[in-house]
Amino acid sequence: MDFFPLAALTPLRELGDGYVVLAAAIFTRLSALLFFLPGIGERMMPVRVRLIVALSLMLVLLPAVSGDFTAPQRPSLIAATFAAEAICGALIGFGIRLTVFAIQTAGAIISQSLSLAQLFGSAISFDQETPISTLLMFSAIVMAVSAGIHFETVNVLIMSYEIMPLGNFPGASATGEWAAGRTAFAFSAAMSLAFPFIVLGFIYNLAIGAANRAMPQLMVAFVGIPAVTMAGFVLLAVCAPVIITVWLDMTRDIVGDLLAATP
Repeated sequence: MDFFPLAALTPLRELGDGYVVLAAAIFTRLSALLFFLPGIGERMMPVRVRLIVALSLMLVLLPAVSGDFTAPQRPSLIAATFAAEAICGALIGFGIRLTVFAIQTAGAIISQSLSLAQLFGSAISFDQETPISTLLMFSAIVMAVSAGIHFETVNVLIMSYEIMPLGNFPGASATGEWAAGRTAFAFSAAMSLAFPFIVLGFIYNLAIGAANRAMPQLMVAFVGIPAVTMAGFVLLAVCAPVIITVWLDMTRDIVGDLLAATP
């Protein structure tokens, strides 16, 4: 026989079961998003800070999302709900994280053009980076956080429940097409950001080829590499503010596209 005070709390426990599943589902989508989000998702960010941010946002989103949600009772359905939420959050974060991949790739292209690709410094992400990639990524992330991109991302997350309802898997065909288009855009954006340095590298190789043709006995590489590196540093000092500004506008456009995709 159940103890009377505990038996009286049974309806309250049954009422709370649905909210526990709902809170865990929202936390799953948030965690997947924050893993990719510029700034909060970086390796240098302490795990405790990410956890506090995720829990705080979960408490904010819980009343807004709890309207039409019916918590599943079977463990297999609960696991499927969590898997769907993880995929939805990862898709949103992936769409925004591609902007960081774009500037990281642009930094690698610039380093290759300046003959600095072999110098690896301390990385702020999980991948090994060249010093120029680290510089551009750090500057871009600071600018994004200062501009409030993460607040706009929260709006995207709230509105995402309209096009990707809680517990539903996104369509495989549409998701694959969307991811392929975003990836292609990231690589084209990286080439566009690094285009002045690609032109510099082309001119350098053209000039060094002509010099080698005219004076075969001269070790033109020993003369050309310091020259192109110095010219690249000057060009980087001139173009870096423009690159960061263009990248920030591109990131805002992507976040705006994600907001516009919601009905």
